[in-house]
Amino acid sequence: MTELTAEKIWEAADKAKADRVEAMPTEQDALNALQKAYQRLRDLGWRDAIYCPKDRKIFDAIEAGSTGIFKCHYEGEWPKGSWWIHDANDLWPSRPILFRELKN
Repeated sequence: MTELTAEKIWEAADKAKADRVEAMPTEQDALNALQKAYQRLRDLGWRDAIYCPKDRKIFDAIEAGSTGIFKCHYEGEWPKGSWWIHDANDLWPSRPILFRELKN
């Protein structure tokens, strides 16, 4: 990576942070944004992850802090089992916050 490229990346990160501060200056503002996003995803058919299928059936999942939608399954007896994300021909432990059944 060149120094110029690194500087551009750093500047973009600083700008993104400044944009977040402007859009959500307080914790309450950030919580309000989070609630709006959560409710919108529920409007779009997502449900709390604790209600996902518990029979190793694959479903879509969203994790906090990620912008991706991943294939996932729950393995084990509730509530002592685990969620597993399917990615790159491997399984990764997960703690999804929302799920939706796969569209046929």
